[in-house]
Amino acid sequence: MSLLLMLALFGSFGAMFAVIRSRPSRAAESSEAVEEVSSEHLPLPELALRLHFAELSLDEELELLRRQSPQLAEWLDLLAADKAEEALSRAEAEHDTNPRSRVAARFLMRAHLSVGDNAGAAKVAQAYFKAVGASDCHAVLQAWHHLRAMNVLPGPETAKEVLGVVVEANLSGKNGPGIPTTLVATRDGWSMLHRGRLMVPATPDTRPEVEAAAKALVEEAAKVELPAPSARRSKRVRKGFKLRFTFLTPGGPSVLEADIRELSDNAFLPLSMPFLRATELVSMKSRAS
Repeated sequence: MSLLLMLALFGSFGAMFAVIRSRPSRAAESSEAVEEVSSEHLPLPELALRLHFAELSLDEELELLRRQSPQLAEWLDLLAADKAEEALSRAEAEHDTNPRSRVAARFLMRAHLSVGDNAGAAKVAQAYFKAVGASDCHAVLQAWHHLRAMNVLPGPETAKEVLGVVVEANLSGKNGPGIPTTLVATRDGWSMLHRGRLMVPATPDTRPEVEAAAKALVEEAAKVELPAPSARRSKRVRKGFKLRFTFLTPGGPSVLEADIRELSDNAFLPLSMPFLRATELVSMKSRAS
């Protein structure tokens, strides 16, 4: 019954993800330019940032997956119909058959956690890691976020693997406030660029050259000597020439900041090559917008 009560909470997260997954609406065609300019100057909502930084709670991640997976929706419908045993049986069968199934792994992690079985949840996650490897870096980072919340920590070597990087700036505009810019890239070639709340390009970018550039950025980021992981810095980068790199690892985020002018003038600074790769990736994505 406790599992049913916990999973019944998932529906409350639906409205929040509608904000993440949609671009700002326009009231009328005549106001399009005004809306677009204002959106460029608005930072991403905190929930969207936590999605990109792989910091969603397990309930939030399950709600996001439910919208994408009819299978998970079916299991949750069974729970709502007081058929918890059948839902768990189906999820376990899916996990046994396909240990790469993210929805099965997360569903079963939640089932174990709802009864205080941290070891059982960790066992499910470890089977998922073994099956997936580095083919979905963002999902692996998100799973490690859940495990760290349960005080299950990666080994020393795993902890410092750079699976992704987030680059943040607040670029100076000609007039008024700066434009908060967020670039995300993972080792498997996935990337996302936001100028304010506008995604650039507006649709998922699967061009081979862009995927190669994202991998190159993370490869350079992995060569940087990182400080110990700490809490992600939620304060917005101030307007001007500051740049913030957040290196995403199973052990948690590691943060370094630098001045764009210094990185441009000195190719031997630790962040110079990641900065160059990030600039190249932004240019590629911008040309498709």
